[in-house]
Amino acid sequence: MDDSLPAVKVSRKAEDRLRCGHLWVFGDDLREVPPRLPNGQWVLVISRAGELLGTATCNLSSRIALRLVSRGTERPSRAFLEKRIRQALRRREEAGMGGLEALRLVYSEGDFLPGLVVDRFGTLLSMQILTAGMESLRREVVSVLDDLLSPRLLYERSEGAFRRLEGLPERRGVLEGDGPPQETVTLDGCRFLVDVEAGPKTGFFLDHRENRKMVRELARGKSVLDGFCSTGAFGIYALAGGAARVLGVDVSGEAVAAAGENAARNGFGDGWEGRVGNLFPMLRELLSAGRRFDLVILDPPSFTKSREGREGAVRGYRDINRLGLSLLAPGGILATSSCTQLVDMAKWYEALRDAAADARVDVHVIAKGGQSPDHPVLLGVPETEYLKFAVLRVRGT
Repeated sequence: MDDSLPAVKVSRKAEDRLRCGHLWVFGDDLREVPPRLPNGQWVLVISRAGELLGTATCNLSSRIALRLVSRGTERPSRAFLEKRIRQALRRREEAGMGGLEALRLVYSEGDFLPGLVVDRFGTLLSMQILTAGMESLRREVVSVLDDLLSPRLLYERSEGAFRRLEGLPERRGVLEGDGPPQETVTLDGCRFLVDVEAGPKTGFFLDHRENRKMVRELARGKSVLDGFCSTGAFGIYALAGGAARVLGVDVSGEAVAAAGENAARNGFGDGWEGRVGNLFPMLRELLSAGRRFDLVILDPPSFTKSREGREGAVRGYRDINRLGLSLLAPGGILATSSCTQLVDMAKWYEALRDAAADARVDVHVIAKGGQSPDHPVLLGVPETEYLKFAVLRVRGT
């Protein structure tokens, strides 16, 4: 055992959780903690009997106090980071994704690097550090990414609720390289301008890649509503699949403008209509006006980041999907998703069943999906499987 790292003893409940494959220990499951541990400190995790359970990063001000980075002993070092990032890159190669122009290279707990997210967009890298443990190795992360991947530009988007929960200031800006923070990338034959400075999250949502392919296969000849359209990916895949026309709606005027530019970039400008507004009232307006669609796509943002908001999130899914189902023409298709980590598949499906009952329609589930393989799911950490996707067809009379 490495005596140079402080040791933290945990409860039996935490021991069982870690031995079942999870990586987290909550604050109320700590039993013996050295005094004055700084946030981000790397520690050894010890059972009640003194057995080593692994190495973790520690943040006593966070609800998740310990995040395991290894089942053995590891020291916070550049060598450790390089080993882990190489393993993550190899996983993408094994999944047949290594040569893709745009993909997630590092996915936090899914790659045993809790709090580190790295996306590639052509010659750009967009990085997020979301935990105090990874923040303590920030310079080493930058160095390894620069040496292994030689990006034209490495941009940081370390911001948002998770970072605030860790007690960390938000960071945004260029870390290495030069040139514009935008690049045009091709995904499955569709071209998108990705802006890692001003775009959503790290610049573009990569997790729906396989789900967008499903939509493309279903879209031929259809009128389509792309709800929460962001920069237009679902709608543009639908147009690539032969959709007759797409109405894209988002609350962000910048996103709707970017979506229209992406549609034109792919030669679909005539088939794209963009509207700025809150989708809930806009769907009600469309319904009152008698507007109907053959295919409705709903890709809402997370409806809650806290356990206290979970029931409200379930109600939100019920309401938005009721409206989506009500806007379908006879025999129409709803492609709907949830990225709310705290609403599991069972609860989300319950919300979909309630939505169908409220809309007074019977639906068939014709396809299911989730996050693409560059967002690997760690079996012992169910939180790494956050994205839920279903394609529902309204039963004809």
